[in-house]
Order: sequence, then structure tokens, then C-alpha cells
Amino acid sequence: MGKVTARMGTASDETNETIRLLEGDAGDEGVVRACEAVESWTKAGRWQDLVALAEALESRCEPGDKTRRGSFETVADHVEDQLALAAEDAAIDALLELSLRDRQRSVEVPRPRSLRIRAFASRLGYGQTPQAFLGALERARERAELHELLACWMHEVVLRGSSLANEARASRFREEALVKAGHPLAALPLELRPTEREAPSYMPLYGDKGLGRAIDTLASGPMSARTIPPPADGAAVRATRVDDPGVIDLMTAAVRPWAEGKSGKVEAKVFALDPQVSSSAVGSWLLRALPLESTAASARLDVSRIGPEGVFGPLFSAASNGGAYSSGLGGAYGRLAAWISLGALVGASEGAGVDAIAKLAASSTFLTFRTPGPWFHDVAWDLGVLVVREGGRSVAVLAATDTE
Repeated sequence: MGKVTARMGTASDETNETIRLLEGDAGDEGVVRACEAVESWTKAGRWQDLVALAEALESRCEPGDKTRRGSFETVADHVEDQLALAAEDAAIDALLELSLRDRQRSVEVPRPRSLRIRAFASRLGYGQTPQAFLGALERARERAELHELLACWMHEVVLRGSSLANEARASRFREEALVKAGHPLAALPLELRPTEREAPSYMPLYGDKGLGRAIDTLASGPMSARTIPPPADGAAVRATRVDDPGVIDLMTAAVRPWAEGKSGKVEAKVFALDPQVSSSAVGSWLLRALPLESTAASARLDVSRIGPEGVFGPLFSAASNGGAYSSGLGGAYGRLAAWISLGALVGASEGAGVDAIAKLAASSTFLTFRTPGPWFHDVAWDLGVLVVREGGRSVAVLAATDTE
């Protein structure tokens, strides 16, 4: 008993010493030394001590002191990252417990609980193996308060290329905790569909390989549609705007994080076409024929024909990673938002399943487009998609841009 008491006293003393590094005048050096202490505890497997440190950082942070609050936030974030990336069941369980605690004082910008949970799931998806997830699921699946984090983590595993479709534990959790509860993520399959095959390349990295966000580049197909002329036979195509706010709202689901930024802009429109346009005839001329703000007064228009997977990837990146100054939805909900936007673009009915959307996408024609200003900011966060829907009598356009 004496040894346990002594150990607890030592841990408490070390916690206080670590926090004093942030409360003094050491500045950045104090933050570095505190983070080094966190890494030392991680190597020693002191998971509960790390949780206690995170709790102490939250309770002892003075929100009124912006500089010190930033220091506390950096170290608390480092604790969470170390727990999420450590390849130990005990570390995972410690992080799950920590996820149930709010953080309000030790953050400069408020982090809603939903945002924290998705951030934890993203890091766990990167740092842990599928088997580690399944083990955690087995240990925690009866705890309803952890179901949201587990559901997000499950789809992070899938988005990084691992199928859980044949894993009984994952299927049981999906059915019992998600489907029966009408959870939004219940609509997503436990393996990637062909349309989603580019999604893993947009997933963020952490730790030593960390990137702030996945590089947001639009994939281009091998066939340029820039010089395809309009159909020579018959009358010119007439485009009539279809005003349906519900459809527009669904189309913009994936780029909503960009629209919430300081400089974000979104244009989403649907037009009826007469006469119908064949897939082989779709080219830049159709974009020029549509009354769009995003392409107006643009002398140069770069257009490429791609498959639905080349559209899903950028939609997923926009939704999951966010914009210049806005947080993304995370992998799981980013995946859901990308399917919602793709479904609206190809003309699927609201609430259509993934397979129904994929079927319509396979019979639609997709173009991506870019143009240097004035509407587009022409930096990392630019997206332009035109979709001629099945049958060639309707076209949907989604353009979005954001900048720092």
C-alpha cells in the first residue's frame, strides 16, 4: 500500500512540475519541455498519468491569459495525440475515457464535443490497426456513451482501405448500435465502393508523418474535354434553370465547411437541357452555355472528363478536411456528406442508398473544371464539377472555392 501511495504522489508531483513549466516565464521552451515529458510518459506506458495530466491542464488553465492558454492547448493536444497513436490497448482505453470529458478552458477556439470525437476517431484510424479497432469495439460496444466515437472510428478504418464487411463484430455493432437507432452512419457500407477508391489518398496523416490536411488536388482523367465542340446537328441546346432549394442544399453538403470559412464561396445550380446531350458530346462548350457566376468572364477554362471516383475524392476531401479556416467533418461524416452531394449531383432521390447513387453515377458524365479567377481563388481549395445526368436531359454544376 505504501508503494502505491508513493507512486501516486510521484505522479502528482510530476504533473504539477509539468504544468509549472507552462505557468512560468519559460515560453516556448517550457512547452517543448512539457511535450518531452509527455513523450517520456508515453514510452513508459503511463497512460493513466497522461489522462490525469490532461485533466489537470484543463482544470488549471486560465482562459483569460491567451498566451498561456495556447501553451496549455498545445500540450493537452499532444497528450491526446500520444494516446491515440500508441499501439497499446490500455492507451486506447485511456483515450476513450478521456473522450468523455469536455475541454473548454484549454482551447483557444471552442471545440464542440462532436468535433473532438471525430478528431479522436481520425487519429485512431491512422494510428491503430483494424484488429486494434475490433478489440476496442469488443471491450466497449456495450457502452452507449462511446458508440459515436466507435462508429466514426469504424469508418475511418474503412476509409484507410481496410474492409470490415466480413468482420462479425463490426457488422453486429453496425446493426445493433447504428441501424436500429437510425444513426446517419448506418447508411454507409463497411467497405469502400469503387466510386470511393480515391478517398484514402485524401486521408490526413499524424505523428512524425503529420500533415495539417490531405493535399486537396483534383484528379484529372486522361481525356481532355476542352476542345470538344458543341453538337453540330440540330438546334442549339437550351438550358432552363431548375429551382429546387432542397436539391441545392444536398448538392452542397460536402462543401459546406468551405462555405463557412471567411472567404468561402459556393455555386450550385441545376438545369434542364433541350434537346438532350449525349455523353460523347459533353465538353467545355456546355459550361460556356450555362449562366454560371464561377465561369463568367473567364477567357481560359480548363476542363477534364473523369469518372465518378474523380469527383467523389475531392468532395470527400472538402467535407472531411474542411477549408482554409474551417474545420472538416472528419472521415466518417465526410464520407456521408460526399455521398449526399454526389447523389444530388447525379439526380438520385433524397435518402437514396449508396448503391443506388453509384448506379446513377455510372450512367452519368462528369467534367471537372478550373479557371484562373476572378470567381475562383485559384489556390488549394478550388472545386468545379459538371454532371450530365443519365439520359442527357439534365445537368448539375457545383463550384466551390476558399482561401486563407
